[in-house]
Amino acid sequence: MIRILRDPCSIVELGYNRGVLRGLRKTLGFVAATAIVAVVVVFCTRVVRPNPTTVALTLLLAVLIVSAHWGLAVAVFMSFVAALALNFFFFPPIGTLTIADAQNWVALFAFLFTAVVASNLSERVRHAVEKVARTEAARESDRLRSALLDSVTHEFRTPLTSIKASVSSLLTQPHLAPEERTELLSVIDEESDRLNRLVGEAVEVAQLDAHEVKLDLRPHAVQELIDEALEESKQFLAHNPVEVRIAEQLPPAMMDATWMTKVLRHLLENAVKYSQPGSPILVSAEVKDESLITSVADRGSGIDDLERSLIFDKFYRGESQRYRVQGTGMGLAIVKAIVEAHGGRIQVTSQVGQGSVFSFGLPIAS
Repeated sequence: MIRILRDPCSIVELGYNRGVLRGLRKTLGFVAATAIVAVVVVFCTRVVRPNPTTVALTLLLAVLIVSAHWGLAVAVFMSFVAALALNFFFFPPIGTLTIADAQNWVALFAFLFTAVVASNLSERVRHAVEKVARTEAARESDRLRSALLDSVTHEFRTPLTSIKASVSSLLTQPHLAPEERTELLSVIDEESDRLNRLVGEAVEVAQLDAHEVKLDLRPHAVQELIDEALEESKQFLAHNPVEVRIAEQLPPAMMDATWMTKVLRHLLENAVKYSQPGSPILVSAEVKDESLITSVADRGSGIDDLERSLIFDKFYRGESQRYRVQGTGMGLAIVKAIVEAHGGRIQVTSQVGQGSVFSFGLPIAS
């Protein structure tokens, strides 16, 4: 068991600092509440001159806004300050804290009561919203954890089973023919690469989620990006012809070439997974709306409208393809995160039975 020892003085200092910050925030709330009342009073006495009812409603709305941001204590304080301001500046005799008309006393207390009750209700609503948000976050976390466990367990079990079977055959059958031994070693090598790739994808997702990726943005030609991605992907592109169509004299785009190569490689691999062997894949690039648009098109099974809004979620895999096609559901989530980190946007158009087109845009280098 690993024990982490902390300096008691540091813990006390940390707690003190947090207490100071909370105190400063609350003090700022009281100052802001007073300032807001002062602004409303100045505006209603110097710029426009509405009736006291309009002023009271304006102050009540301001109290509700303050309650939502600074809590009940500040809102109650502001309610009393606003009531004093109404009395002094808007109820006759103006300029004093006395009220001549009994009806104005009723109006003042009605305002104060309404402001305090409304602040309390606003505070309760805020706690309820926070509770719902925490519940939804916990539910989403459980969903992602379950999806990750299901996906990773399935994907890791397959190569591990192949590696285990190959190693067992090599150990228990020492007199295997050289060709058979070479084939088993090739299986071990390929499945080990697959495991390494799965671990790499998990690390990439963690880095992108934690915003730990530092991009080296430089002008790059899209042709370099495509060539590098095709070279890295040639193993799984062996059975699908790839056609490249690039418009002439394309300007360079600002990108981190290493990360954007990963994007294109994921899209190419995705196109192969959901296409039949021999089905062509088209890679194209063009300038549109001051962005460099790169697209990968396939003639695969396509994506229906419901799943189109979910395919970029982490660990999501299509219902009909989940157990037919290998994958963890991390590839397109990685693609989306990388493109958005570049200030770009990725989108997909698809027709069931006809294929899909994934397109992402990057800013042109000035």
